[in-house]
Amino acid sequence: MSNALHENAQDRLPDLLILAGRAGPACGDDSPPPQIFAPWLDRLPAAQRDLVSILPVLDINGALFDALGSASETTAPRETCAAPQIAALLCVDPFLRLRDATRLLKSAGISAVTNFPTVQLVDGTAARGFESAGLGVEREAEILRQFMLEGFSVTGFATSTENAQRLLALGIRDLVIHPGPPSSDWRNRATAGQKAVAALSTLRSRAPGPLRLFCPEAYGHEFDAARAAADGLVRYG
Repeated sequence: MSNALHENAQDRLPDLLILAGRAGPACGDDSPPPQIFAPWLDRLPAAQRDLVSILPVLDINGALFDALGSASETTAPRETCAAPQIAALLCVDPFLRLRDATRLLKSAGISAVTNFPTVQLVDGTAARGFESAGLGVEREAEILRQFMLEGFSVTGFATSTENAQRLLALGIRDLVIHPGPPSSDWRNRATAGQKAVAALSTLRSRAPGPLRLFCPEAYGHEFDAARAAADGLVRYG
C-alpha cells in the first residue's frame, strides 16, 4: 500500500511532541495532535537523555505512574479539548506489571502507549546480554502486543527496518523511525540520516499507517533528506 502523505507539505502530520508535562488544552483546534507524555525527561541531562534514559539510573515507568497517580488525585476534571496523551513506557522493565499499568493508564484517561525509550538503542555485546536476560527487543515487542490486546493504541519506535517490520507484524500501524543515539561526529549523524531515509523508503509500501521520524536535537542538516521523506516528525517539546 502506497503512503503518499509526505508528497504534499500541506498533508504532513503535525509534529508529535515528547513532553515532560501534560500540556494544557488546545481548545482552538478542531482536533489537537497527540503528545507523548514522558515526565521523567526533566530528571535527565538534556544532552544525554536519548541514551541515559535506558540505563538503570532512573525508574522511568515509576516516574510516569507517580505523575499519573498524582494527577488522578486532583478533583479538577480533565479538559475535553486537551490533546490526547501517549504514555512513554520502558517496555523491557522487568518490574512492569501489565495489569497495574493498564488500570492506572485507563483511570488517567490514557488509551495509547509507546516504546520510548526503546531498548533497540542497545547494540553489540550489551544487546546480547539484554536478550539473554529476556529484556531485549522481543520482550519489548511482546509488551506492546499485550497492550494492544488490552485495547490500547500503540505508536512504535523502531531503529531499523527489521525492527519496524517486527512491529508491523504485530499490527502496529503508527511507526516512528529512530536514528539511534546522537553523535558528536557529523559523519556518524550523516550515516544515521542516510539509514533513516533508506528505512523510510523500504517501509513506504509496507506500512498501512504514517511513518514519522524522531529528530534528536543534535541532528541538523544531516537529517534534511530524512525529514522530507517522513510523513511527520517526533521531537522534544
